[in-house]
Amino acid sequence: MGLINRNEPKRQIKTGEFTSLDNITDEFKNILKEFIQTASEAELSSHLGYQKHQLSPQDDTNNPNYRNGHNKKTLKSKYGNIDVAIPLERLIF
Repeated sequence: MGLINRNEPKRQIKTGEFTSLDNITDEFKNILKEFIQTASEAELSSHLGYQKHQLSPQDDTNNPNYRNGHNKKTLKSKYGNIDVAIPLERLIF
């Protein structure tokens, strides 16, 4: 199973939603952005040991790591710049 519904781009081309190669490239960049941000969130959840919006499985005094917003980054790719929001963690001593 792929990440993309292969029939959706075909439908968008047939209906005229994609009228140029730039439209297709922009859609690809959006998919890539979503994938990177989702993978970053999953990586942080794995590192912290709990999902976003859940309480820490340990007592907060024993777990000094917390989520702390996002850091905006611009990734340079062969498809152009892609702006992403990478989740941050805060370590409290």
